Amino acid sequence: MPISVSTDPIRPTERTAYWTEAICRSFANVETRPLGSAIVSGHFEFVEIGNAKLVRFDSSPQCYTRDARLVSRAGSDEFMFDFQRRGRSAMAQAGNEGTIGPGYGVLYDARRPFEDRLFGPEQRAEVLIATVPAASLLQSVPEAERLCAKPIPLSGTVARSIAALVRDVISSSSAPAKQDEPDIAAYLSALLRLAVGGDHQLTRPGLFGLIDIHLRADITSARPAPALAAEFGVSERTFHRIFADRATTFERHVLHLRVELFKDLLRQPSLATVPIARLAHQCGFADAAHATRTFKNRFGATPRDFRARGA
Repeated sequence: MPISVSTDPIRPTERTAYWTEAICRSFANVETRPLGSAIVSGHFEFVEIGNAKLVRFDSSPQCYTRDARLVSRAGSDEFMFDFQRRGRSAMAQAGNEGTIGPGYGVLYDARRPFEDRLFGPEQRAEVLIATVPAASLLQSVPEAERLCAKPIPLSGTVARSIAALVRDVISSSSAPAKQDEPDIAAYLSALLRLAVGGDHQLTRPGLFGLIDIHLRADITSARPAPALAAEFGVSERTFHRIFADRATTFERHVLHLRVELFKDLLRQPSLATVPIARLAHQCGFADAAHATRTFKNRFGATPRDFRARGA
């Protein structure tokens, strides 16, 4: 269950002190100062997955710093990666400085001093932060230190899927089972390899998680296997083996996602008057007859009967 903290219930005059103590010193070991005249406000969600820590962090414009004193006190042996979701961040570390916006990320070394200035439109900035052990990252990407405080593009299908996976894990109301925990260090390593023009080198289980995330985001218009294999940087043969490892096929998995979405839509009271054929189309089924056959084979009832029972 993620830990959530917000300044919303705190009186405006006390928010700066609360945010500084409850978040910046207790969780992140950083100092903070407001930028501009906006009243300090922020939200923080934290979850641990294996040996990684994931955070969704949004705040009014502020400057976050960790100097040598705080580095010593924190005793961190970690790297951190920010996925920019809203606003902009200006990161400075060891002579490098980079400004990033949505669609970019930035790596920094928690073992060394850094400064991060968050600002944005409507006085808000939001980032997802992944923290992983330094040893894990450096073993996979020995040149990681050279990439600190430099914008990392998140424009490719693999990179966007990794960002979506991190977001979904943080937003989930319950942590995944231990055997299903994503290897965050491996995913960050893949992002860095792609940023320097290399291959992601992800395993088949790791790729399955990303492909699944990608398909769920727009199952209506799922692309064929050859196109997706190319987007995920693997051969078509390897792509099909990813699903064979789970005793299924790409086509069956797509059908599974569509029928599960169909079921969820049929359950929603706000959609009770929407024709079943339209809901089937929204899930990517070619026609209502195919959707009905698939649904009945899976759940033992027609979509119409299932919806009526729910009502």
